[in-house]
Amino acid sequence: MVGNSENRSATPILAFAAFVPFGTLLIYRLRSIIPLRWVSLVTVLESTSLLSIYLNVTANDVLWTVFGIWAFIEVCMPVYLNVGKAQRTVNVDKDCDKIAFTSLFKTCSNAVLSDYRISLAAKIPLVIQVLVGGSILYEVFGADWIIHALAGFGIGVMVLKAYETAVDNYGYSNLLSYFHLDRLHFSSVESKTNSLGFTLFSLLIVAPAWEIFEKVDYLLSPANVFRIGMEPLWNTIGDIVFGVAGGMVAWYLVKCKLKWL
Repeated sequence: MVGNSENRSATPILAFAAFVPFGTLLIYRLRSIIPLRWVSLVTVLESTSLLSIYLNVTANDVLWTVFGIWAFIEVCMPVYLNVGKAQRTVNVDKDCDKIAFTSLFKTCSNAVLSDYRISLAAKIPLVIQVLVGGSILYEVFGADWIIHALAGFGIGVMVLKAYETAVDNYGYSNLLSYFHLDRLHFSSVESKTNSLGFTLFSLLIVAPAWEIFEKVDYLLSPANVFRIGMEPLWNTIGDIVFGVAGGMVAWYLVKCKLKWL
């Protein structure tokens, strides 16, 4: 009993070690919470995020430095949550009238971050983007579209997991009623194409919103030509198209090919 008590008290400390550079390797030695190949991926992504932070600090780029820190934290989150056994059963009400958005958001976000396969697959594009965000790569024709496709892939993975979690916990018909989509005469029977439609809808919201963000960022700091610039309209459209395409690839791989969900 004493040993179990000491083990439980040490768990929070061990969990926070996930946010220490290369702390995941130490955690793996003490507790094999995720397979070694995924621990290795975490270590690579952590190292890349730290490199991006260093490069952007030396370039005096506050925006991409913050993004780098955010990417590092996001990479560490699945390890932190798995150490703390965050994937506990959540009590949710199946009655649509009792669905609360805060509970729905918490349930879905916890599921996305706790599933190390989903979470880390989504973080790979994020880490690549923060690494090249301040580089000359953005001046190479077509390279920006590749980055947007990778970002779309990451978004697609996350929203697909969130969709599956929401349906599993609350029920498809209950969610339709809660969001008043039943008034649009959607079928009350869930099918594979519903997850595809939700993923596509999410990408069509996020991709243009990111383009607006890029333009605002350029207007605030237009001096550095090696970072996001004021792109022509056709290039912006290409960014959105490739972002959506990347998300569709994510849906196919995760849902149909790898069958992680």
